[in-house]
Amino acid sequence: MTGPHSKVREISLTARHVVFGGALSFALLVGANIAINDFTSETKDILHAMEKKDLLEKRFIANSEDDYETKLMELQARLDEAQRNLAQLDDLRIALSKTNGVSVAGYSPNYSANYGSNVVHLGNAQGGPLSPANVVINLGNQGEQYGARLDRTVQDSIALSNRVQEAQKSLTQTWDVSNSIPTASPLPLMPQASSGLGYRVDPITQQTAWHEGTDFPAAYGTPILATAEGVVIRAAWDQEYGYVVDVQHKNAVVTRYAHAQEILVKQGDFVKQSQAIAKVGSTGRSTGPHLHYEVLRDGVTLGRN
Repeated sequence: MTGPHSKVREISLTARHVVFGGALSFALLVGANIAINDFTSETKDILHAMEKKDLLEKRFIANSEDDYETKLMELQARLDEAQRNLAQLDDLRIALSKTNGVSVAGYSPNYSANYGSNVVHLGNAQGGPLSPANVVINLGNQGEQYGARLDRTVQDSIALSNRVQEAQKSLTQTWDVSNSIPTASPLPLMPQASSGLGYRVDPITQQTAWHEGTDFPAAYGTPILATAEGVVIRAAWDQEYGYVVDVQHKNAVVTRYAHAQEILVKQGDFVKQSQAIAKVGSTGRSTGPHLHYEVLRDGVTLGRN
């Protein structure tokens, strides 16, 4: 009934209606369950994908940090190596300067000079034309990714290290050649020569004769010094030279030290520049204690016509 005075309505449900209604309700329940399961599964997949993505991002960040750390350590190692090479180059430069008689000590970035009654403070004055370097450390632009900038810096540091090694090799070769040229003094204190290279009156025969070297008078036992590094090719007695030492240098140059009282080296020894190789004497064809010094190339005395 829809109201107190309305007509009574009668609804009759047959077995078919009950079965259809039950089937429809079951289908709705099954459909709702499937929809809920699908939604739940999709939600789980989304959450799993988000977790996986987050994990991958964390791993990527960690790997990137490790990669950057490794590259930074490699860069630091290469820069340290370049610094050591530069220090060695500076040591070689100072040694070469000393060998060539150029003083490099006593430099001060701030000093003054006197001009009459005025004192001018020069400070750290610098200048010269601008010449681009062959290797430049390029840190890249600010918009470039950090990894790319770091890779570029590592590559530039490698190039700088290679350039430093090339310069060091070249300077070392120059140093070797400089040491092999007989430019040092054969005696600790160089006296005035008593007889030079060329024609002279022979001190024994009193006849004009050619003198192969230069004679330097010195006291018995005075150290005789190698004028350049090289290898001893003769350290023995000679009828005319007395006790004599011959040192072979580069470029087919030989230096000879004669009339020694005592020989301090033997054949085959490697000697350094300014190393004592013998002692002054008056052996062989000599009239008194002195050093007979010769420089030969290809077996010919330098300066001989």
